Amino acid sequence: MTARFIRKAAVATALAGSLATLGSAGVASASVSDPVLQATAQSPYAPPCSYTASVEWNRATSNLNGSMWVSNHMWFEACRKMLVITFVDNEGNSAATMDITLPTACATTDPTCPSESVTPINQVAPISKYVKPFIDHLDVQVVDRPR
Repeated sequence: MTARFIRKAAVATALAGSLATLGSAGVASASVSDPVLQATAQSPYAPPCSYTASVEWNRATSNLNGSMWVSNHMWFEACRKMLVITFVDNEGNSAATMDITLPTACATTDPTCPSESVTPINQVAPISKYVKPFIDHLDVQVVDRPR
């Protein structure tokens, strides 16, 4: 009976830890020795916009690859978003920031442009060769952009 209780407690603790990590989107922790760093950001499915962003940075080549999906749910309002990628060093400081402007997702009633878009990301990140070895993780945020 005691072993059964301990096993159930261990499973419950593991599940609670896994569920706690699901809610934290945007930061992916890694190590300065990792050759590839990844990060994601995701919104809830709620008006006015839903989005999902996933990026991967290759330390050796400085290539930043990934994709961004934006969907507008509003009838008469456009969705304008920008992807902000912050390269964080091993001391927790921002080493560099990169902004990627995303196409406007038009209102659902606008017949002139789509209300949903998928944007591929394939760019070279402007990271100094002296800073590259100290990048610890990426922080990805999707923010509203001005008109």
